[in-house]
Amino acid sequence: MTLPAITWLVYAVPAYLLYAAVFQVRYGKSAVAEQFPPRNLYGWVDFALAACLITYSVWIVFGTNPAAPISLPAGLAAWAAGCLLRIWAVWTLGPHWRIGQDERDTTTEYVRTGPYRWMDHPINTALVLVAIGQSLMTGLDARAIFLLAFSVLYLLVQARAEKNFWRSRTPHPPAPTRGM
Repeated sequence: MTLPAITWLVYAVPAYLLYAAVFQVRYGKSAVAEQFPPRNLYGWVDFALAACLITYSVWIVFGTNPAAPISLPAGLAAWAAGCLLRIWAVWTLGPHWRIGQDERDTTTEYVRTGPYRWMDHPINTALVLVAIGQSLMTGLDARAIFLLAFSVLYLLVQARAEKNFWRSRTPHPPAPTRGM
């Protein structure tokens, strides 16, 4: 297995599978707020992200690497920064972390501590950092471009949806001091 495949699995399995199980045990409720089929555009974009991540996982693990890496050290640094940012953000959210949104869930609260002091969407930003790292390690092949393009698109689309969601629930959420 190649280094990009290993780094991807080290990121994706805990981020999207293991922590959801830990969340269930720790907080006694599912971390998954989305329903299938999705009910709205936000849900469909989350569903598309899941499809993208599964596709990339299969592609990176079972595909060959046609391009030379751009920079393994820089790729590992960006990947590690993304992993650490995601861990910090999810840890900060605690019981308020969810995969998706459910407007009927009144148990989530607006959080403005940890990385949320400086940016609005650190979990989505973390995915972009990981995608940059993967791109540097795989040499901007089709897989890397696919993951990077979708992660940036996801950040932009979901950031707007989340901002609107919290604006509707919290009359005047405080703005971050800097960042996204």
